[in-house]
Amino acid sequence: MPAKAPITSIEVNLAAALRASSRPINSALNSERTRLSGTATDFIKTAVNALGSAFEPLIPQYLPTLLILCTRANKVFVTRAKECIHAVIEHTQSPSILHYLAESVKDKSVSLRLASAEAVVLCLNQFNPPDLEKEPRAKEIEAIIRATAVDANADVRKVARKVFDAYKILLPRRVQRCVMP
Repeated sequence: MPAKAPITSIEVNLAAALRASSRPINSALNSERTRLSGTATDFIKTAVNALGSAFEPLIPQYLPTLLILCTRANKVFVTRAKECIHAVIEHTQSPSILHYLAESVKDKSVSLRLASAEAVVLCLNQFNPPDLEKEPRAKEIEAIIRATAVDANADVRKVARKVFDAYKILLPRRVQRCVMP
């Protein structure tokens, strides 16, 4: 895991501007116009790359909208949203993302459940293990495993297996609790 660099005034100003502009940016993200939504998605991805862990306070403003984009029928929207979600996971390294993913794996949209499960695999592979060992995070991961393991969609179940395999490696002492009904 890369060392966290001190937050500069530029990052503080960018984060403040993103917070103040969250409504129009989210509106652009939700647009049915592919170019507008794509530009907004690329903007968020670039901001995440620039801010790194300083993007963490902005997760509640942008991650739910990105997850909603994964419910669209148009694969272009879904692919862009998944790439942006993966950038958020990789650059912020924030376990708070798991809460949003745990809610998303219960959605009726197969594409959202699949995207969320794939993001959980990335979280387990990217995040600091001591952060995931904390009781609330471990319980969220276990709930995600339970929800995705019995999913109606085979692709989601395949990804659930990857989540469980990563979980066994990270939290071997909790596996018995997870598999018990």
